[in-house]
Amino acid sequence: MQVTEVLDVVTALHVAAAHPDVTAIVRYGSDTRPGGQSPCGVKVTYRSGTSAMLWAAEAPKPAPAAVPLPAEMPPPIERATRMLMFTTALLDTARPPSLRSWETCGYPGAHLSPCALRIVAADGDTTYLRVTVASGPSREPGRDPHPEYQIPEGVREWPPRAPVPSATPT
Repeated sequence: MQVTEVLDVVTALHVAAAHPDVTAIVRYGSDTRPGGQSPCGVKVTYRSGTSAMLWAAEAPKPAPAAVPLPAEMPPPIERATRMLMFTTALLDTARPPSLRSWETCGYPGAHLSPCALRIVAADGDTTYLRVTVASGPSREPGRDPHPEYQIPEGVREWPPRAPVPSATPT
């Protein structure tokens, strides 16, 4: 499975989730493999103007150990961990048939742990998606502004109800 296909799944899930704090979801980068000049990824922008990106990283050698997520969703001020946790919750809810497993992990040289998702496709290919955050003009809230949010039922269907065009090059 190509990295762009994994990102298609992640993008579709974030769009279908329709989280009220999200103002934009954009695919970026022209590379179809990790480690190039224009890494491909998914950028999610929030009402504060902060963005969280999940982008394709090269598979580290040796593979990093799995790192558990916190028991509860962290506040928006911890946007990187929150992005990993929300994406994992979406994957757990949808259980896309093209993916076999996913887990959060560390990554060599990164100061945050967990800082990546290790996703194994049904065909056995492994993709690492690193998380990066870019601060916006407003301060992130210390508390969840939408504690009542629930993942919509449309995410449980595959593909999710909200259509997303593929970014796979033609």
